[in-house]
Amino acid sequence: MGGRILVTGATGNTGSVIADLLLARGVPFVAMARSAENRTKLAARGIEAIAGDFDDPASLRTALEGVEKAYLVSTPDETLIRREQAFIAAAREAGVQHIVKCSAYMADINSESPNLRSHAEIERSLAASGLAWTVIRPHGFMQTFTLFSWAMIERVGVISAPHDDGAMPLVDVRDVAAVAVKALLEPGHAGQCYDVTGPTALTMWDMAEVLGRVLGRPVSYINGSPRSLGLMMKILGVPATPAEHVIVISRWVREHRLEQVHPTLQALGIRPTSYEEFVRDLVAGRTGGGNSFKPPDTRLARLLGAVMPVMLRVRLAIGGRPRRPNGD
Repeated sequence: MGGRILVTGATGNTGSVIADLLLARGVPFVAMARSAENRTKLAARGIEAIAGDFDDPASLRTALEGVEKAYLVSTPDETLIRREQAFIAAAREAGVQHIVKCSAYMADINSESPNLRSHAEIERSLAASGLAWTVIRPHGFMQTFTLFSWAMIERVGVISAPHDDGAMPLVDVRDVAAVAVKALLEPGHAGQCYDVTGPTALTMWDMAEVLGRVLGRPVSYINGSPRSLGLMMKILGVPATPAEHVIVISRWVREHRLEQVHPTLQALGIRPTSYEEFVRDLVAGRTGGGNSFKPPDTRLARLLGAVMPVMLRVRLAIGGRPRRPNGD
């Protein structure tokens, strides 16, 4: 297994689940967190926490002292390249041997998405660092995608996105975390780049049917517009880089460019979680991960949250619930 492990993002999506898995196995590790509040939260979970700030290279070097392996993940906004390159540089200086990086599906230096260009640039830096590395490129998370719409699902029985009949093989955060733990604890993963998807590409109609079946009440898909999605993200204060990424991804879904299912999980001995299993676990409160974006507590955001359910209920009352095309 090797020496000391450091986990970044241990209060976020993948990092939180990785920390829980390591804790359950009794594996010694330390979690890096910038704020005293988050370090207190980690300590309450029985996790040793150390101060470290992606924007403070000196704190990174201190946090990485004596670390052999590290899991690297950070907020996918305009600061992503600078912060993760600073971490890689500090890890090299501290004598870290192996970094497991959470990247993104279809990361490419020439991508239309700024987020995917950023991840590709960091992958290049990691490969050139001289450190052993493993890159995990997960597809969209079941947790994030579903929880972003959860209020409308619960209050109105509606899930909406501008995806037409395009499909995606969303992946459970817990499965991505299982890949990272293998890379941290087992030999043979250095130099590997893992594309990680869920087991099945599902349309929004498919997901609505699963949600309705699990919740025991109708859930309908309303096909949205890219313009409305962009406006909603602006009102909710989504930063420019992730907002642009979402718009690009939604177009790729409509163009059926994100439907490939990869057998990576099975090849690594991990049974992929189906969307229905995920939803049942979500309702039972045992999914891990979450929606890393929290809407701002502004008057406009609160107004949007109050008005949207009313508008959707009126739409459903007048026009009825949408039917899947061709009765499929």
